[in-house]
Amino acid sequence: MAIYHLSVKTFSRSNAQSATAAVAYRAGAKIYSDRDRCHHDYTRKSDVLHSEIFLPENAPEWALDRQQLWNEVESAEKRKNSTVAREFEVALPHELNEEQRIALVQDFAKQIVARHGCAVDAHLHDDRSRNKKQNFHAHIMLSTRKLEQDGFTTKTRELDERKSGEVVYWREQWAKTTNEHLHEHGIRDKNNNLIGIDHRSLKDQGLEREPTIKMGVGASALERKGIKTELGNFNRAVSAYDPDAANELLEKQLKQATEFQNKVLFVKRRLPEVKRDIAEKQPKLYQAFDDLGIPTAEPEPIRSVDHEQERERIEPVSEPVDRSPSPESDSNERRRELPPVSSSESNELGQGHTSEVRSENKAVTSTAPRDIVEPPQQPIEHVQQPKAPQATEEAIKTPTAPNRADEIAKKRLLVKGFVQRCKEVAEQTHRSQLEVLKAQAKPIHVEIERLKDNEPWNPFKKKAWQAELDKKVAQHNDIKSSFDDLKDQGVTAELIQAVHADEHRRNPTEYQIISGMEDEIMAYDHEQVEVLREQRQERKIERVGKDVDY
Repeated sequence: MAIYHLSVKTFSRSNAQSATAAVAYRAGAKIYSDRDRCHHDYTRKSDVLHSEIFLPENAPEWALDRQQLWNEVESAEKRKNSTVAREFEVALPHELNEEQRIALVQDFAKQIVARHGCAVDAHLHDDRSRNKKQNFHAHIMLSTRKLEQDGFTTKTRELDERKSGEVVYWREQWAKTTNEHLHEHGIRDKNNNLIGIDHRSLKDQGLEREPTIKMGVGASALERKGIKTELGNFNRAVSAYDPDAANELLEKQLKQATEFQNKVLFVKRRLPEVKRDIAEKQPKLYQAFDDLGIPTAEPEPIRSVDHEQERERIEPVSEPVDRSPSPESDSNERRRELPPVSSSESNELGQGHTSEVRSENKAVTSTAPRDIVEPPQQPIEHVQQPKAPQATEEAIKTPTAPNRADEIAKKRLLVKGFVQRCKEVAEQTHRSQLEVLKAQAKPIHVEIERLKDNEPWNPFKKKAWQAELDKKVAQHNDIKSSFDDLKDQGVTAELIQAVHADEHRRNPTEYQIISGMEDEIMAYDHEQVEVLREQRQERKIERVGKDVDY
């Protein structure tokens, strides 16, 4: 597809540049320079398709000789730092054939001569032999002085002044001329729309996509060899970007996320009730919910009025399950939730979180895994209870201290609250780290946009401008890379451990109490596992005995 490109260059003696050498290279010709007293021979250059000189109506006949023309251009300039020539470099649409491209350049060159009265030497190139792909373009060389009957006279300084708007005018004029030729020959795209180019920026066109960037000689050479570069990857990503498809995908994902969120909220509201039903009818499924880590409220135990007082002192035990929890795995999991931290380690890991880690609410929920589930009670005749110490009638009627199961349940809540609080502090710390990186990147991004909007037209200042822009872009990319890495990692185990260490350093007594509760809960769960195993063994023996009697 046709693309827009027009750049304006100058050739100056202060940069050791010569008009005769520049024209010889672009024409693929041999030209003798009177000033340099040497030949500039580029006759072996093979990518020149067409060369032609365009002159004002009153120009002398000698100007049709390329060598004499550009030697006169050199001799007309007397200062050692004079600008001796100017060039318009334009991209030619490959949809046009060779004759049509020549006609396009001829039309544009004649417009330049008519407006500025200078001499124009146009050269059409195709770098296909070097780039291995079509690269039709033209070098339109201009003299910096008007050409009249007596030779070169006054300077065309309007093209040197940025405020004159001449460069902007010619950028627009090249787009208009190219579109006229494309439409004249009926060039259309695959959707049967007329093809055209636009000299305006993407922002002025109202397009939201990112512009591609110039790759340069080095990156282009690597890409031709099949080596992907960062600049090439960026341009490919921009070319593949489809805003309509992206918006459609985002809308679809947003709809799916909204529907899923509504389902989750509905399940959360109904889950406590469902769990109570499951605990009454199918205790094994209740255990499966806990194994999957579904964060729901525990079901209220169904108590019998007749046995209420007796169950206050005799801990209920669930029915035997197919997969009894392993004390070893349970112990390892609890150690991951609440790692032991020494005082020296806590001082080192806790740095940087002192102002953010606070102990506000001690009565919170527990994340400790439920290895022993307290299901709804069945009649005592059908459940084999562990033998309990004999109690007097006064002890049954008189309110007693909370039994061990209630104490363990309360301690579970305290441990879970501590772990949850540490997790929330770690998440807050992670968000703060991301915000710090955002704050660092924002002024650099603003500076990059400012530099892009203030690209210097003076070639002597452009190198320093480009170096400053590259420096800011590199800084922004480094911060963005750190931000992406930190965001992808999320709340790491190291960050949670650092929060635990800081909590141990600030509240060692509370931390030791929580650690002691964790050990007591593990010991209690281990005891309950043994009780379950003994019950299963006793029931197996009873079934074997019944079979023998039968």
